[in-house]
Amino acid sequence: MLADEINAVDWLAIPTPRLHVPRVGRDVPEWFDLRSPAPGLRDLATATSIPAVAEATTYLTSSSILWGHMGAVFPAAVTAAPFLLRIVERDYANARDAALSLLSDILHSAPFEGFNRVGVADGSAPALCCAVAGSIRARQDLLLALGKRGRLLLEECSAHWRFEITEVAHDGEDLIALGHLGGRIPDSGTAGELQRGGAIVRWDMVAPEYPLDRVSGEACLRIEGAGDDQHCIPGAVIHPAECGEYVH
Repeated sequence: MLADEINAVDWLAIPTPRLHVPRVGRDVPEWFDLRSPAPGLRDLATATSIPAVAEATTYLTSSSILWGHMGAVFPAAVTAAPFLLRIVERDYANARDAALSLLSDILHSAPFEGFNRVGVADGSAPALCCAVAGSIRARQDLLLALGKRGRLLLEECSAHWRFEITEVAHDGEDLIALGHLGGRIPDSGTAGELQRGGAIVRWDMVAPEYPLDRVSGEACLRIEGAGDDQHCIPGAVIHPAECGEYVH
């Protein structure tokens, strides 16, 4: 059951910043730990009334997923995203809409410096928003079946693109990279970054060399000034640099 899977996560082991709120008349700020999102996720997964959905949503927006008052997102959101997508599968429309709204809030919230990346299986460490966008794109069929609301969430993910290199060729000081693209890179290009083993390589211009094949997701990019970069190898993953630099 979904509730059992939520309970099986060691939420307290996920790196999370402590927050503080200065109080009038006190010299020392009050520091507090963000609470586990598990109760809110369980309640949203089983809610059958509007008040129950509202209570669960309020709980989650003041947990180690999100702090709504300051528009902050935390690493636990990456773990919570697949559970929220499972809740999107529910027949109860209010719970489904709440889960979609929470996923949208995660994409648009800013992390704290030092808590803005998460390691993934390919060895890279994308920004939290990019990691969550990857989970959302993995459920594309589910979201498209929902109609407009699902398509809107997928569109929000498009800026948090992910490009996995399968082949490279040198063109002077530039690199031509073939690979698979999730999301959308502006035709005019944008800054990109590759991160492996704690090292971040940033390029000011990554741009489509040829139009994206919408069916297969195959793309060809030109990476300016990367002709002699040893990090650009098959299997390496590039993400938008602006996502990695977006922090409170």
